[in-house]
Amino acid sequence: MKKLIYLCAMIALLLSLAACSENDNPTNEDVLGYSLDQFINADSVRNHVDSSADATDDFRSLFAYEIVSSEDGFSPRQSSYAGYDLTWDLFSNGYFVPSDDHRTWFPDANLPGAFKVRDADLFRLYRKVEVNSGVRASKQVELKGLVLYPTDNWDGAVEDAIKLSDLLQGIAVYDSLGFVAADGYTKFYQPELVNDGYYLLDSEVTTFPSFNADLPNSLKKFKKLASVRIYGATTDMTADIVLAPQDTYDISFTVPENLSGFTSTVMITE
Repeated sequence: MKKLIYLCAMIALLLSLAACSENDNPTNEDVLGYSLDQFINADSVRNHVDSSADATDDFRSLFAYEIVSSEDGFSPRQSSYAGYDLTWDLFSNGYFVPSDDHRTWFPDANLPGAFKVRDADLFRLYRKVEVNSGVRASKQVELKGLVLYPTDNWDGAVEDAIKLSDLLQGIAVYDSLGFVAADGYTKFYQPELVNDGYYLLDSEVTTFPSFNADLPNSLKKFKKLASVRIYGATTDMTADIVLAPQDTYDISFTVPENLSGFTSTVMITE
């Protein structure tokens, strides 16, 4: 009888220790993530694009996002499995997870694992334009990855600009282009205008040196270009990704050391 009582006591003790062990196991604690959109201040981006814009304007979708590790400077654009920066739609759906070696997590299963950056610390933003030629191709073009041309702006000063024709990415024959602004405003341009035109990178507006005197403002001063739709293209765009050099980023943000002012989300780990 004593042996039975002793055996029962030992079993109870072992069960108690196992329960304590489970409660003390950090793997059973909630894994918290902080949505990446919290780290990209909309006011700072708006002021960078246009300090006179309405306070409700959000221009974060005008940029591509590079994630940089503080450990070794790695970013997904250096990986053979990625090699590009993220659109705002993809980036803003991601999370920063401190308990997982300060990695970034993304719910999109189609994103390469290279975007799960360890010790993510810095986000670089590059002004970009989405170029779409319908069923043939679509690509993201970072503007400072194109050839820059010193061009007179609307105040008579010289600033860097890109040729609008360079956005076509190898398409020589087409019917027209549809320019879409950050707010969805759209205008259509014929090849003659496109071949003459520039987009001023600081002023965020088009100019057509040979036609400005005769064009209405709605055409000659197209502002905050977000995307271009190519109509009637007879060939495909070139396949190369257009990345701006890393030292030409437009604005950057860092992950704060103290996250107490940010909203966390319990991550699903199974």
